[in-house]
Amino acid sequence: MEIINAANLIKEIYSSRDRIDVHTEIDLSGVQAAYLNDGTLIIPGTNEFSDWYRFNFDVYDLFGGTAEGFDVARGDSGASYHAGFLEHATTVYAFAKPLKPKLIIGHSLGAASAQIVGSSLQIPALCFASPKTLRSSQRIKGEDFVMNICRSDDTVCHVPMGFLGFRHIGKTLWLNPQGSNAGQDHRIDEYLELMEHEVFEDLLPKGWPEELREEVAEALTD
Repeated sequence: MEIINAANLIKEIYSSRDRIDVHTEIDLSGVQAAYLNDGTLIIPGTNEFSDWYRFNFDVYDLFGGTAEGFDVARGDSGASYHAGFLEHATTVYAFAKPLKPKLIIGHSLGAASAQIVGSSLQIPALCFASPKTLRSSQRIKGEDFVMNICRSDDTVCHVPMGFLGFRHIGKTLWLNPQGSNAGQDHRIDEYLELMEHEVFEDLLPKGWPEELREEVAEALTD
């Protein structure tokens, strides 16, 4: 799928769901995901930076001593993840596994889940505005299936902080706009506007996973 088309699907799921060909979906305890008739799984998150901060990092708890925003939990593979992201991804995983999607697309909190679910199921995952999910310097199985698209001025893409040991799963393509607006460029619309700019057209792969098919094939044989 073309990167721009994937971003537009995310935009439509936020604004006009009736235009998307949904086969089945879930909305359970704050976790949303939609499986389309073409085999694509879409995992939305929070479109506004302020909402992401509110629901994923509780400032009162963080500075009150509980530090819930940075709790770590181990997955079935033994890898350590941000606990909140893993909890979200566990619900999506249970929904996605029997459906066997061909492609996973996520944004924001949904991108955190897409990283975990895509690598776990070894399904190509395209993740926009991705936070860091994995707390480990070692590679995990399935990382070659995951591509992150991040803006350098999107604060969400830089948390949890690297000095705490967190990182993105898979490959990360950073878009560096000339005029940054730190913390405010988290919306998928802002990503689309930047990706459609001629300066960045040559930086983006034409599609995913087509451009990296050989690497994905190698991962399948591991």
